[in-house]
Amino acid sequence: MQVVIHGTPVAAGPLTWGQHAIWAAIGRTAPNDHYFNLTRVLTPPERCRPLPAADALDRLATALSRHPTLRTRIVADSAAGSGAPARGADRPEASALDLRAVPTGPVVSGEPVRQQILAEVRVAVHTVEAADEPDADRAAESLAAALASTAFAYGTEPPVRVGLVLVGGAVARVVLALCHLATDGLGADILLRDVRLALLGRTGPPPGDPLAVAAEEASAPGRARSDAVIGTWTAAYRALPPSMFTTERAEPQPVRWWVGRLTSPALGLASAALAARHRTSVSSVLLAATAALVAADGGGDRAAVLTIVGNRFDPARRDLVATLSQEGLFTLDTAAEDFAGLLRPAWRESLRAYRSGSYDQAALDEALAAVSAERGTTVHPMCCFNDMRLVDLPPGAPPTAEQVRAARAGSVFAWAPPQPQVACRFCAHVTADGSALTYQVTGDTRFLPPTRLKSFVLALEDLVVSAVDGPAPPARLRSAAVAG
Repeated sequence: MQVVIHGTPVAAGPLTWGQHAIWAAIGRTAPNDHYFNLTRVLTPPERCRPLPAADALDRLATALSRHPTLRTRIVADSAAGSGAPARGADRPEASALDLRAVPTGPVVSGEPVRQQILAEVRVAVHTVEAADEPDADRAAESLAAALASTAFAYGTEPPVRVGLVLVGGAVARVVLALCHLATDGLGADILLRDVRLALLGRTGPPPGDPLAVAAEEASAPGRARSDAVIGTWTAAYRALPPSMFTTERAEPQPVRWWVGRLTSPALGLASAALAARHRTSVSSVLLAATAALVAADGGGDRAAVLTIVGNRFDPARRDLVATLSQEGLFTLDTAAEDFAGLLRPAWRESLRAYRSGSYDQAALDEALAAVSAERGTTVHPMCCFNDMRLVDLPPGAPPTAEQVRAARAGSVFAWAPPQPQVACRFCAHVTADGSALTYQVTGDTRFLPPTRLKSFVLALEDLVVSAVDGPAPPARLRSAAVAG
């Protein structure tokens, strides 16, 4: 089985700013660049079940064909005129039925590269059978992991992989793996919404025009906007410490970057309670806590964190399946006797970070390299924060202190599979499962040994939860660092 995605072809052109940022990250992370792959799983609505596989694929093709970025391939600039792919073009298009055939790592040699939108791409569909609905959930999770387990062949493979989980011959789950060069996390959620609507025989809002993004970025107003943002970054980099993580504390583990996940109903409730109390957002509460944690590692008060900015503030970009997200620069003075004293400053600083999150990545890289040369040392925070939730404050009345305390018993910390190569020394990712939050950390074990990483995360939860009841000094994070 296969899905055919079709539309109007577009001649090769430059990467957008967001794509360039991900391409640079891919270069830093390869051959472990499957780290950037995105997955989404959809349970078909009850109104369209039982859903035959043929019907599902027809409707899926309709949804995917609405978004030109899903027909993108990356070509070397020298090959752009003819549209011919660079190195790797002789590889057959990878089939999801044989994941071992999917090449790993970038397949386009040389810089700069360009993007090309084809008239049609064909995507093989991987199907698995499940016994029942609970088994379908497990099968979908496994299938999603398998589809995302290898890097995309950027020059020859469509930037989407498709799987179906069948129960009794009918489609019980639709599984997508997406290349980050084609879309970011918010775009993946928009795509999933469109697939759900297509299964119901409906159409989502107009998806927007990714070519308009590239045109605006290349315009005089776009260049001026980028120049202003770059000025903000360079001024900050001249004043910041070179890095937030500088002390080597242990020999690195054989697989160097460890991943820990704290799933905490109490953290979700406490963050919502504090956000309502201090008229801020859950995201800025978590950013404040992350900044305090980062500062505690070095024993200082000034923290710098690269936070992922979705860049969908413009209504014309709201429903666009594309890579728009980039890093914004969040800085915070964490010297406070009470964590609550950080929340309003963190809110203001987060707004500044959002305004600093759209720029010409190549020009920013050049400007920051010049700052490092001026200072005689590499300047980079080496830590990032990504709030991946779609909704910030949950509906309804703010949680009470009693509800927060009662939820503490539900916290679970677990280690996920480690990563052999990540471009930062500390990464925090936030996702939601109902009222619970999952705070996932990835740490370089040379600077953050596993015991220290776990102690930090548990202390962060304790700091935020304790702040609901009364004063909670951020200095307790330094105590956790010593204990770790």
